[in-house]
Amino acid sequence: MVVAARVMEKFRRIANMLAGLALIAAMGVAGVPAKADQNVYVAAGIPVDLTGDIATLREKAMLQAQREGLKKVLSQIASADALKNITLPNDDTITSWVQDFEIEEEKTSASRYIGRFTFRFMADPIRQFLSEQSVPYAETESKAVLVLPVYTNETGDTELWGPTNPWFAAWAARQQQPGLVPIQTPVGDLPDTNTITATQALAGDTARIQSLADRYAVGDVMVAEAALQPPGADGKRTLLLTVANYGAQSAQNLKDQVTSDTGDVDQLMKDGVEKVAELVQNSWKQENLVDPNARATVKVHVPFSSLAQWVAVKKHLAQVSLIKSVNLTHLSRSGADIELTYLGDEVQFARALNQADLMVAPSGEGMETMTLMENGGAPNGSTSGGGADGSTDLTQPAVPQ
Repeated sequence: MVVAARVMEKFRRIANMLAGLALIAAMGVAGVPAKADQNVYVAAGIPVDLTGDIATLREKAMLQAQREGLKKVLSQIASADALKNITLPNDDTITSWVQDFEIEEEKTSASRYIGRFTFRFMADPIRQFLSEQSVPYAETESKAVLVLPVYTNETGDTELWGPTNPWFAAWAARQQQPGLVPIQTPVGDLPDTNTITATQALAGDTARIQSLADRYAVGDVMVAEAALQPPGADGKRTLLLTVANYGAQSAQNLKDQVTSDTGDVDQLMKDGVEKVAELVQNSWKQENLVDPNARATVKVHVPFSSLAQWVAVKKHLAQVSLIKSVNLTHLSRSGADIELTYLGDEVQFARALNQADLMVAPSGEGMETMTLMENGGAPNGSTSGGGADGSTDLTQPAVPQ
C-alpha cells in the first residue's frame, strides 16, 4: 500500500507539472508572441515652426510633426531607395497609427508656434503598409554597442580618456536616439582608464575590449577613431572617421569623413558623431532587411528541466520581432517541440535570436535545438595573449604603448 501510494503521488506530481506546462503553453506560446515595445517605431526630437492663426497652429503643428515622425521611422527601418516612390497615407490614417506622443518643447506667440515632439507609432500598421508596398524593412534591434572614441590630433598623437579629448566629449554630449542600434558612451572613470589605452583600442586588444563589454553589459564594442586633418588653404577642416566593430557577429570596418567649411572643430566633432551613428545604424539595417511577404518555417526542440527555464525561453522568444507565429507541437517534462514561422533568411534569423540571447543548433531529423545563452554573446576572439598562461592581466592598469 505504501509503494502504491508513492507511485500515485509520483503520477500526481507528473500530472501537475504537465498541467502547469499546458497552462503556460496556452498563455501565449501558440500564435504570435507578444512583442515588447520596439524602439524603432519611435521618432524623437521632431521640430516644427509654423506661422498663422494661433487658434489652429497647434493642431497643424501636430499633424505636420506626426507626418515627419512617420518619415523618420520609415527611414530607420527601410532603405532610402525603397522609400523614394512611396506615398504616405493621409493625416487621419497617420493619426490612427500613433500610439502616443509627447510635446518635448513648445513656444507660442500671437502668430507663431515652435515645438518639438516625440511620436510612438504602433508597429502593425506600419508593417502592413510596407508589406502592401513590398518594401523590405528591418526591425531586429541590436544589443547595445559601446563606443570607444579615440581621437588623433593633427600631429598624430592619440587619446581616449581625459578632458582634452574633444571627440569623447562630443559622444558624451550626444543624446540617445531611437533606432535599431543603441549606442552607449563609457563613463571614462578609473576602471575604464585602467582597462585600455587608445593604442590598445586601435590595435583591437580583444581581451581588454571584452572586459569593457562585460562591465557595461553590451553586445558589441566599436572603436571609433576621429583623425583631425590640418586646415586647408581655404580654412576648411576635415575629420577622418574609422570604425572597427568587435562583437558576436563578424567584425566590421567602416570609413567616412566630415568637413567643416568654417573650420569649427567643435561642430566638426558633433557632425562626426552623427555620421558614425548613421554609418552604424545603416550598416545594421542593411544586414537585417527582410522581405515582409516571404516567410520560412523551422522546427525547434527546447530542452528544459523546470518551468522557470521554459518561461525564460518564452520570454526571450517574445523579443524576436522576426517570429510571426509559434506553434507548440509536443510538450513533456524535459522539453517542448515548437514550430516557428519567421521572416528573413537563416542568417538573419540566427542573428535575431542571438540578440535575444537564444541560439539554435542542428540536432538531426530535421529538428533544431534551441537553448538560452547564459551570458549572452561575446566579442570575437575574446582571448588574448599577455600573461604567463596566455591571458591578459586586466587587474593591472593599462600601460600606454
